[in-house]
Amino acid sequence: MIIKKKEAEFNNKDYVSINNALIEKLKKKCILSPRGRYRFCLHHNIKHLTQEMIICFYGNQYVHPHKHLGSMSESYYIINGKVAVIIFDNHGKVLDKIILSHKTKSGKENFMYRLSKPLYHTIVPLSKWTIYHEVTTGPFIKNKVVKYANFAPIETADNKTINYYFNNIGFKNYLK
Repeated sequence: MIIKKKEAEFNNKDYVSINNALIEKLKKKCILSPRGRYRFCLHHNIKHLTQEMIICFYGNQYVHPHKHLGSMSESYYIINGKVAVIIFDNHGKVLDKIILSHKTKSGKENFMYRLSKPLYHTIVPLSKWTIYHEVTTGPFIKNKVVKYANFAPIETADNKTINYYFNNIGFKNYLK
């Protein structure tokens, strides 16, 4: 049995394996989701000490820059597609742009990233499909461990406002 939420589902089995058939199911759920994103949580609930997910994005997406409070860490391993991870200081200045891609032609491209300090960050999907494996420290009690940046628009802002913001951080006319 799998426990379902709007854009996520939790695994409740003692073990789980990931294959292309599951990825295709996640893509279908992603297209039907309200925001064009879906996650399959490999852990059982938000209280688990290791939060591990397969996250799927369809098309261009805006994720409100945020930081994790306390001693949380997180890492991403790209499975399919391409994504930019943007790191900010507390005032919204871009400190770094890290491009992750599942295609590593020269061997120098990044396919994994880890953040071990409470820095503001966001992701910017750069492909039609962006699918990645995320691991973060739990438990995940959103209102206690996530602080959203006041220097960036909220996720429900209109596309004009979000595009203005994206233009300022180097992604011209990102949202269509």
